[in-house]
Amino acid sequence: MDNNTLPFGHWPSPISAAAVAAGALRFGRVEAHGGAVYWSESRPAERGRSPVMRWTPAGSITELLPAPWSARSRVHEYGGGEFTVAGGALYFVNDADQDLYAARLTAAGADAPPRRLTELPDTRFADMTLDAGRNRLVAVAETHRESQTHGGVEPANALWSIPLDGSGPRVLVEGHDFYASPRISPDGSLLAYLAWNLPHMPWDAAELFVGHLAPDGTLSGVVKVAGGGGTACFQPEWTGEALLFVWDADGTGNLWRWMEAAAPVQITRLDGDLSLPLWVFNQASFALSGDGKARLSFVDKGETRAALFDLETGGLTPLASPFTAVNAVSVDDGLTALIGMADDEALCIAVEAEEGGAPDIIRRGSALAIMPGFIAPPQRLEIPSPSGPVYGLYYPPANPDARGPEGAAPPLIVNLHGGPTSAAPRGLKARTLFFTSRGFGWLDLDYSGSVGYGRAYRDRLNGAWGVADVADTVAAAEYAAASGLADPRAIFVTGGSAGGFTALMAIATSNVFRGAASYYGVADLIGLQKTTHKFEQGYLETLLGATVEADPQLYRARSALTHVDAIKTPLILLQGTEDKVVPKAQSLAIADALRAKGVRVAYHEFEGEGHGFRRAETIRECLDLELTFYRSLLTG
Repeated sequence: MDNNTLPFGHWPSPISAAAVAAGALRFGRVEAHGGAVYWSESRPAERGRSPVMRWTPAGSITELLPAPWSARSRVHEYGGGEFTVAGGALYFVNDADQDLYAARLTAAGADAPPRRLTELPDTRFADMTLDAGRNRLVAVAETHRESQTHGGVEPANALWSIPLDGSGPRVLVEGHDFYASPRISPDGSLLAYLAWNLPHMPWDAAELFVGHLAPDGTLSGVVKVAGGGGTACFQPEWTGEALLFVWDADGTGNLWRWMEAAAPVQITRLDGDLSLPLWVFNQASFALSGDGKARLSFVDKGETRAALFDLETGGLTPLASPFTAVNAVSVDDGLTALIGMADDEALCIAVEAEEGGAPDIIRRGSALAIMPGFIAPPQRLEIPSPSGPVYGLYYPPANPDARGPEGAAPPLIVNLHGGPTSAAPRGLKARTLFFTSRGFGWLDLDYSGSVGYGRAYRDRLNGAWGVADVADTVAAAEYAAASGLADPRAIFVTGGSAGGFTALMAIATSNVFRGAASYYGVADLIGLQKTTHKFEQGYLETLLGATVEADPQLYRARSALTHVDAIKTPLILLQGTEDKVVPKAQSLAIADALRAKGVRVAYHEFEGEGHGFRRAETIRECLDLELTFYRSLLTG
């Protein structure tokens, strides 16, 4: 072997865990408004603090919320909808107390300190909109009670009216289990909003309602516009007297128009899907430009497409966009702002011209300077599986200074996204490069139940969680080995949350993996149902096909903890102490059980971390631990 021929998985790489963690910004909401772009960003280097930022076309970037202010909502535990800009002010939810604040915007930044609008220690806010004519905000609110226990007093979700003059906030709309997307018509006379009830998740059955707003702000004459009955609505937006929204009535999310006293009309028929799973508030797959057009971002069989839709003529003009994944899009005053990534661009905030083309990157999520030789565009795979074809993105090992032994196949990491109602975004991801630059292949698997392939693909998982997704994962590993993409003796599986659940079930029911890594993965479904929060209280009923009361044996059969005696695969578990979605007891239980039977297991706990790690030191340590674990198995 020459000096550049080295064992796969042991290549030297300049992409360190510390560099990946230090620059790993997470972007929340993005909003184009008044000729500027605003966004929130979670900073691992500041222990997850989330300031709101502003960019202007002159190129200046201003931090509007200095430390210790942090814009983050915890409604539904996952949050989103943490700020909005309207009427010359920034309105935001402060992470520390979950109350609403306002700061007047100036050319230099924002007034400090912000003015407090609510002081309610038991109530969290999100997804607010300005009702300028009535000098108030309308927002989603979630009120928690001190006596809350699972099966006892659950949080109360509603839409609230929050006056800007400091007078008392009050409930505006209640009666459903959940609310989202309150949107007021331009003339202030109508309020549109989404609502749904347990046991459903928003992508299962969110309904769209519209009611009349009286001069005093009360709501009456509420009518259901669309949704429910096995369909779901998403992202209502007003344009004049018309309300536009996404509805998957025909199995894929398309754009619909509604006007008062008329039935809704479908106005797009896309080869793709505009619907996004409403895990967090304020997601957007389309944006109105104000000149009778809508900028669309939709997904066609896992691939992101961009188009400009003419609301008057119905004409659809494809746009040449370099982005392979888009999280949100916003348009105002000729500015199109989005959160996206590309094969050669990490997650970023970008501004693009209305007709598409080369965008201006105004904020990068990663500070890593990556040489082109470390970047290899992914190969899209269609993988045969018992549940039907499943899809994945394979990222090959890439390092200009190293290559594997002649004729050898690399080790492979099969990565399982969370949710499970979600998908793996295509693009330049520092965590993926951390491994591929060291000689690992990486496969992002969109197993059955993933979004971006239409409702039928997503519904494959209903009643089959822990079976269909596991079969897809095993099929992907076997396909990669048979295709020469992976060494069959060195295939690993990793996932977080629901992805961790599938990884655990994969090693509990098969022996195809050399090792597994679970980030806060679900090990015990009965335990999860006892401790889960209100938002996901009915989720397992859909995913498993029965309630735990009706069929506890089903919940046991789909739990990795039940199958500990069958697990022989080495496992590393990474868990936050403050996780309210998957408490640490889940990971501890399976770690203790495996130790008792002599299976190699490593358990690592991170103080103060919740569901999804936010701190740079945690992200760095997890990457190093995961790499060391895999390498020890390659040589052990």
